[in-house]
Amino acid sequence: MAIIGILGGMGPMATADLFTKIIQHTPANCDQEHIRIIIDNHPQIPSRADAILREMEDPLPKLLESAKILENAGADFIIMPCNTAHFWYDQVQASIKAPMLHIIKNAAAQIKASHSSLSGKIMLLATDATVNTRMYQEAFAAQGMELLIPEQADQDTVVWTIDQVKAGNIGEIEPFTQLLDKYAAKGVEAFIGGCTEIPLLFPFLKGDYQKFDPTLLLAKAAISKAMNEK
Repeated sequence: MAIIGILGGMGPMATADLFTKIIQHTPANCDQEHIRIIIDNHPQIPSRADAILREMEDPLPKLLESAKILENAGADFIIMPCNTAHFWYDQVQASIKAPMLHIIKNAAAQIKASHSSLSGKIMLLATDATVNTRMYQEAFAAQGMELLIPEQADQDTVVWTIDQVKAGNIGEIEPFTQLLDKYAAKGVEAFIGGCTEIPLLFPFLKGDYQKFDPTLLLAKAAISKAMNEK
């Protein structure tokens, strides 16, 4: 099996979530049948949102550092459980030989393949930086799908919710729950957790709508790649 490298720390809980989902979905009957995984949990990588929206410290040097650590440690390919960090995907990939799976393009392709009957009323839940860079919108457009974006006040609630999860306050989600219920009542069929903190809330959401977890889709893609190589 190939060795997976996880370029993590953005944030630590999202990194642990990806690792856990790989373990949970690997078809293994004993320890030895699991996939070897190397994790660089690097929470000192500067804020991706601040770099994009406010031109603050560039996270690219530390992203490159982490990618090279993983490659030098023996990772055959790398996954990165931070959607916003994929703004620098091309530069990171160009700096290493190990291939990187793309969390956003992977999600778009898998959702298109498995949910072709969706009417198109799918809403993106992500950081302002991810929304503004249009990484999700462009990836889904390439699959013939259009994404809805929350109104500005509601987008502020999404960002607030992401910050709460990063701070460990997963129980503080009532405004977020109300937001999803409101849009579901308006005909939104599905929500995409376009920030890796958002899917951490999915187990607590009881609304009558579909929830797409790019972290889980990335985990499954990584499992498939690892088990079919070497």
